[in-house]
This record gives sequence, structure tokens and C-alpha cells, in this order.
Amino acid sequence: MSECGGRGGGNSSSSSDDAEDEGGGGGGGGPAGSGSSSPAPAGASSAGRLRRGLRGASLMARRRPELLCGAVALGCALLVALKFTCSRAKDVIIPAKPPVSFFSSRSPVLDLFQGQLDYAEYVRRDSEVALLFFYAPWCGQSIAARSEIEQAASQLSDQVLFVAINCWWNQGKCRKQKHFFYFPVIYLYHRSFGPIEYKGPMSAVYIEKFVRRVMKPLLYIPSQSELLDFLSNYEPGVLGYFEFSGSPQPPGYLTFFTSALHSLKKGRMSPCFRGDVFIPLMTYLLSLVNAAKEELRPKALP
Repeated sequence: MSECGGRGGGNSSSSSDDAEDEGGGGGGGGPAGSGSSSPAPAGASSAGRLRRGLRGASLMARRRPELLCGAVALGCALLVALKFTCSRAKDVIIPAKPPVSFFSSRSPVLDLFQGQLDYAEYVRRDSEVALLFFYAPWCGQSIAARSEIEQAASQLSDQVLFVAINCWWNQGKCRKQKHFFYFPVIYLYHRSFGPIEYKGPMSAVYIEKFVRRVMKPLLYIPSQSELLDFLSNYEPGVLGYFEFSGSPQPPGYLTFFTSALHSLKKGRMSPCFRGDVFIPLMTYLLSLVNAAKEELRPKALP
């Protein structure tokens, strides 16, 4: 008896498929007459099982046609559901909601909440000093700094232009042209010079103090007492003497002024570049120099 016939049992005589799976009939057919045969190939066995399965399904459908109708109806329902799901998948990706104002309409801060960087650059050119506040509306630190910026603007809005720019809106020019790694970011401009980034605490007191430093990077010293105060409290410091009687911008003054702004840009909060010392103080300065020379000169022994 063959291996496939052994699995078939007593039903092998009633099925032609079982006879095909036996692979060459009963025992004694071999050349040696030993009663054994070689096993059937695996592919033939799989094909036989598939045919038996299909035939069993066909017999079941003929005996109970309602099962066939139910299977067809279930398949149609699955196809309709799949098609509906695929059609709805296009609506999953929807455009982001347009941004809204970050500052109130009564705020002294000009809020460009759609990221209009080009307009911000346009309006700042008409102001002597401008502060640009770059924010992301979802950022907690930007939200916390909003009231501080408004408080500083309420004190300086008549002298300084305050502009807030939403640099997170993906359709705005600010997001496309600026690539900030953190928010908020504060830039200050003094006419064409800038940007000078503010890196201090997000407090209205410190922001206002820094803005005033940018507004007047040089300290005017009109008297001897103020000169002594400057020399006592500011170290290091740079004193410059300029004669304004013949020209509103004497030679070297613009370079001195720009150097003071560069000092702020490099983050030096101490007043390294300060002072316009005028003619009334020159005599006093010369006397200080002469006194120092006298102190350094070797004295003769008595």
C-alpha cells in the first residue's frame, strides 16, 4: 500500500483523485516485486489537495446555496468599504488653519502674523531704531515674552518701531527666508546698521535698557564731574574728543559711533565705547596727564 493510499483509508476506492495520488496502483507492480513504490512528488500532492478542496466547496455550494450567496454578499460589502476608505484618505491631509493675530489690535506692537518679512524690512528703513520680534505662536517662551515686549513698547513706541513677525507660518516669507533654531528672537536696527541680537533676559526692564543703549550708544560728557564719574564707574572705556563747532559730523565721529554699535552687537553689555569729550574738558585732561607724568618722574634725593 502506498503512502498516499495509507492516508486515504477505506475511502480510497470511491475517489478517482485518490487513485491518482496513489502514484501507479497497488503493490507488486515494481520490477522487484517487493510490494513497495516510490513516494509521489510534493507538487502533485499539493495540487491534489487543492482540487479536493475546490470540489468540496463546490459540493457544499450545491447542497447549501445560501452559504454561497452570503459569501458573495460579504465580499461585495468588503470591496465597497475598501473603496470608501480609500476615497476618504484624500481628505486626511488638509491645509493648516490660517494664523491669527498674536498681539491685540490696541497693542503698540505692529503684528505681522502672516510672516510678512518683506513688509517688516520696508517699514524699519523709515525708522531710526527698530525692534523686530520673531516668534512662533505655539512657543511657550514667545507667549511669555509677548507681554514684556508690549510693556517695553509702551515706554518707547514714540521713539522706536516695534514689529512682531510670525516666523512659523509655513506660507510666510519669514519662515522661507529665516531659519531660526529657537524662539523668540529679537533683532534691533539702528538705521542701516544691524541686526543687533538681544540675548538678555526676556524682561521688559532689560529689553528697554538694551534698546536705549542702541538708541544712544555714546555717552555725552559735558562737565568735569561727569567725566570723573565715567572714569570711576566704566572700565574699560573709550573717550573720544570731537570738535562740533565746524561740522555736525566731524572726522572720525561716524567711525566712533559705529564702533559703539559693534560693541553692542558682540554682546558686550558694559559701555566699552562711551563719551564725547569737548573743549572745556581738554584743559582738565591735560592737567591729569601732566600730574601723572610728575608722579612718574624720578625725584632727586635731598
